[in-house]
Amino acid sequence: MENKKILKPWGQEIILEKKRNYWVKKLMVCAGASLSLQSHQDRFEIWIVLSGKVQVVKGQTQQTLEEGEVIKIEKKEKHRITGLKDSWILEIAFGRVRQSDITRFEDNYGRVK
Repeated sequence: MENKKILKPWGQEIILEKKRNYWVKKLMVCAGASLSLQSHQDRFEIWIVLSGKVQVVKGQTQQTLEEGEVIKIEKKEKHRITGLKDSWILEIAFGRVRQSDITRFEDNYGRVK
């Protein structure tokens, strides 16, 4: 499978591998941009910061992550990434992986339904 690059309002994602029960993506989050505050019903995610610096909302907490740091987001846990610098993140999702498994609570780009 050829890596598929998808432009996003906050940067881009590259799908490195996608199987029935997991996917591996590389996310580029631009400085000052944020993903939605969201949760997933059927999957959990592991994020590894490859470069840059991000602010992460995980449940009720916030933390700053830099190159080499790792965080696990549980199923149904609210989460968000904001780029403090242009940043690359490796995202590994396990469970029932599908794009439609996003519940958005807040979004800077008008995508909350």
